[in-house]
Amino acid sequence: MTKVRPFLIGIGLFYIINLIGTLPFSTLGLFGTMYPGVELRVGEPIFTVLQDAWAVVGLQLGAIGVVALWGALDPVRYEAVIPVVIATEVVDSLWDFYSIVWSHEALWFGLVTLAIHVMWIGWGLLAWSAVASNR
Repeated sequence: MTKVRPFLIGIGLFYIINLIGTLPFSTLGLFGTMYPGVELRVGEPIFTVLQDAWAVVGLQLGAIGVVALWGALDPVRYEAVIPVVIATEVVDSLWDFYSIVWSHEALWFGLVTLAIHVMWIGWGLLAWSAVASNR
């Protein structure tokens, strides 16, 4: 389990940081970085909907992060968290690709996040194979 525990701790902390970064009080700067040149209509209801939607994404990631950290205490028992993370990262990769191509996301920002997704998917596959080899 030497490969699984660090993965669960790493993704747990990363997802909790994502939660903090998507909370409404901290997203204005992030949106300006992600979507430069896009009129975000700060203060209007449409911007509140955007903030709320990202906060829900953050809450979902935060929930997975808490379970991953808890699972690091007993990685074999919580091995199912690993494919959940892999699936989450695949879906988020698709979202970033969509955002780059059709939603005016800054190319550099999208490419950085895609690289991060690939890293988590790769590490997740290594952790998952380590669990499978210990059966």
